[in-house]
Amino acid sequence: MNTRSLSRGVSVGVLTAAACLAGGCAGREPTGSAETTTAGSLELNVAASGDVAGFLIEVLRGGVAIHSRFVARGEGSEKTSLYVLLEPGSYQVRATAMRDENTRHAGCDIPKANVAIKASSTSQVELNARCRSASGGLDVNARVDFEPQITSLTVSPSTSPTPCERVTVNATAVDADGDSLRCELVVDEQVTELPAQVGPGGEVQCSAGLEPPRAGEYSITLRFCDSAGCGAIDVPLHVAAGPACTPSCDDENPCTEDSATEQGVCAHSPVADGTLCSSGNLRVKLLGFNDFHGQLSAGRVVSNRPVGGAAVLASYLKNAQAGIEDQTIIVHAGDHVGASPPASALLQDEPAITFLNLLANSACSSADKLNPRCNIVGTLGNHEFDEGTDELLRLLNGGNFSQGPYLEDPFPGARFPYVSSNVLDRETGESLLRPFVVKTVHGVPIGFIGAVLKQTPTIVTPTGVAGLEFADEADAINAQVAALHTLGVHAIVVTIHQGGFQSSYTGPTRVASLLTSGPEITGIVSRLHDDVDVVVSGHSHAFTNVLLPNQNGKQILVTQAFSASTAFDDIDLLIDPLTKDVVSKTASIVTTFADAGPGLAPDPAVASLVAAAEAKVAPLVGRVYGTAPVGITRAQSTAGESQLGDLIADAQLAAMSSFGAQFVFMNPGGIRADLDAGEVTFGDLFTIQPFGNTLVKLDMTGAEIIRVLEQQWLGQTSPKILQIAGFDYSWDPARPVGSRVLEVRLNGASIDPDASYVVVCNNFLATGGDGFTGFIAGRNQVGGPIDLDALIEYVEEHTPITLPNLGRIRTP
Repeated sequence: MNTRSLSRGVSVGVLTAAACLAGGCAGREPTGSAETTTAGSLELNVAASGDVAGFLIEVLRGGVAIHSRFVARGEGSEKTSLYVLLEPGSYQVRATAMRDENTRHAGCDIPKANVAIKASSTSQVELNARCRSASGGLDVNARVDFEPQITSLTVSPSTSPTPCERVTVNATAVDADGDSLRCELVVDEQVTELPAQVGPGGEVQCSAGLEPPRAGEYSITLRFCDSAGCGAIDVPLHVAAGPACTPSCDDENPCTEDSATEQGVCAHSPVADGTLCSSGNLRVKLLGFNDFHGQLSAGRVVSNRPVGGAAVLASYLKNAQAGIEDQTIIVHAGDHVGASPPASALLQDEPAITFLNLLANSACSSADKLNPRCNIVGTLGNHEFDEGTDELLRLLNGGNFSQGPYLEDPFPGARFPYVSSNVLDRETGESLLRPFVVKTVHGVPIGFIGAVLKQTPTIVTPTGVAGLEFADEADAINAQVAALHTLGVHAIVVTIHQGGFQSSYTGPTRVASLLTSGPEITGIVSRLHDDVDVVVSGHSHAFTNVLLPNQNGKQILVTQAFSASTAFDDIDLLIDPLTKDVVSKTASIVTTFADAGPGLAPDPAVASLVAAAEAKVAPLVGRVYGTAPVGITRAQSTAGESQLGDLIADAQLAAMSSFGAQFVFMNPGGIRADLDAGEVTFGDLFTIQPFGNTLVKLDMTGAEIIRVLEQQWLGQTSPKILQIAGFDYSWDPARPVGSRVLEVRLNGASIDPDASYVVVCNNFLATGGDGFTGFIAGRNQVGGPIDLDALIEYVEEHTPITLPNLGRIRTP
């Protein structure tokens, strides 16, 4: 060990030569002191076989031998070593194989090579003696090896602590050869290896902490070592008088076992690989889902098998985290409420919030939602705004609805946090909700940032988002990454209500998989900060399990688990407890089959909640209004028309006939389910049209009607073909967007662009919803009945329901 003054930084040059005929060359020990000499050390390790007794090693300078010595070969497999000190300069080394000390082995060549020995430089040479009558050889390797050089040192808070006051020593070293370095702390000849981190410039950093238990003089040594030796620095500690104490050695690293010596030196041994840690990294599980839409009840089917329902989903989530509950966080990506089946919607979606409350751990509470140990976090989707900001905040913060109470009195709201970074109050510029929350898993912080698609105002009734602004998603998220950095958070998860589409598969994330579509989410991810590790997405009700690069090439894991409780994201992370950053991430999308595995044992507490909600609404939901001899679906023809869309539009035309309705338009996104064959109940019809929109009569010209039809493709992320009644039209997909409509006919005749007609739509469309701003031009608006009431009345009057004939919308 050599002790160095940081200001001197002198290195030792070591020349290694090895004559190796029988085997490899021996390693070296550190030699000399750079404070006393700048000479290089030539080390010769000699081994031979056969009748070669040894070698005459000669070092020449300017053709003159300045050193000559016979080196006998070692016994058996042992090697004989010779050390020669040389000043920096140019030399020639040669090795002559000898039968004995005085007799050259005539059958062997005499290899030689030039060697340049320079301070703080590296050179190599290899010599091989080829023997004709017997094998023999000589390898001479010349190399200058730098000693690790310590470049910085800090001691905090000082070198004069009181007993058990924690002292932290931080040091940085470099090695000019690029050798791998290890860091060691030496106290009273006891050596403790410390974790070392490699910085961006190749420098190696390490930190030592100790708590001297009693007053006295201590000398500690911090050293950096390569395979050849160490560079070190001594640090004296003057521990002031005070009562003796027991030091604490908790390094806040869950992946180490901590202990202390009598001298107060802390040792940290790695935790064995298992459920807590792997290779020194902390295991963390995220369980994500999206677009739950109040799907409390069973009844969903995937591949002809029952799936989902809240109790089955809860069983899967609890099974996935069994034994590692304190390492698991549940994340939802919006649309948890809204467009919900009756058991949730008729109770103002309060049961959907209660469902998550039942999954929350004891650290979650209405009074302490930001508790870092609370195991749930959610974000806003567009449907959270269906009934406006006041109702949204009531659901989150608690309080009874005007027609309540329902199942809980008073309703407590969410026991867990909702976060959203890009929904702002237009007047104040303040965020509607907290933009992020920090969770901790065994002391390691993880940041969760929320966001919703910035196009939310175009797909929500304007009254639902009145007074709000929706900022660019990536810009808003990145601003919060910077805020999280100030808190020392580098493991970051985004939960966002925006998504794409991908061909589904089972099992872990496939590196080569791609999105089939979804430019919006791809564009957002491409602009995210490098510290974002995972994006839990939603909105498109699709499968996603993909690594998407940001603009710097950082691979970000993006997931989405279909919708309505039918699947969830099972995400596994490894986080380095020292850097606090994610070092590994992978996911699987798991279908919640109700006829296998955890689905066979639905969670009893959630099942009880579902039963109570279903019982509460049963008198209304079970009422029969008619029959459907065959199922009627939302599936659209190539032209964009569906039989269920026709049925709903016909119902609205009949309901508004007293206003002289001629043209009816229904947005396809407002049709939420198919109608199955059999009895048609209130619950069936409510599930199809759950929003409670009112019908609106307005006057529009023929030109304005055509402009609305063109908006089915103009400015849309994907075509939104309106369902219609009272008229028909044709369009050509080969024509440019903005001029695709060929002819619009009323009663078989083309409409007059200048004539005025009576148009019916719901209040969502009338105010420009789904991008159909053309309806805003409508005049003389008059409100009508609720859309659901119109559908119920039509079904009652037209039962059994017959399938409408397609043909209202045509393409060439």
